[in-house]
Amino acid sequence: MKKLLCAPLFALLSSAASAATIESQDQLLGIWAMTPLKNGIANVVEFKADGKSDLHPFNCAAPSEQEVEVSDYRLSEDGQTIHITSPYQSFDLQVQKFNAKTMELSMEIEGYTLTFSYLKGNKIEPLCALYR
Repeated sequence: MKKLLCAPLFALLSSAASAATIESQDQLLGIWAMTPLKNGIANVVEFKADGKSDLHPFNCAAPSEQEVEVSDYRLSEDGQTIHITSPYQSFDLQVQKFNAKTMELSMEIEGYTLTFSYLKGNKIEPLCALYR
């Protein structure tokens, strides 16, 4: 009896710990506004059908004009990673949560995991109203 209970529990725990997936690049297309970080950064990214992404840098704590950064992006075959290649660097974003209106991505930098939450939008504008 104990073995029968352990198997479903293990399956439940392992599926809860796994990353979310994006089924196709089409689901990723469009404008995604990042909820502001504690330091005020609230970037907006637009994923385009041609594999390019435009990163619009915003900082709610210190507003200023900054150049748009154009990068290439690629969704992994399993839909769990977005690989970004910019003129300055390459990095992977792990898909933690995803649906048609929200997305949560993470990346590891120097042993720390950073998590970014996004809301789908229809215009290039930061979510500074959410900044505390």
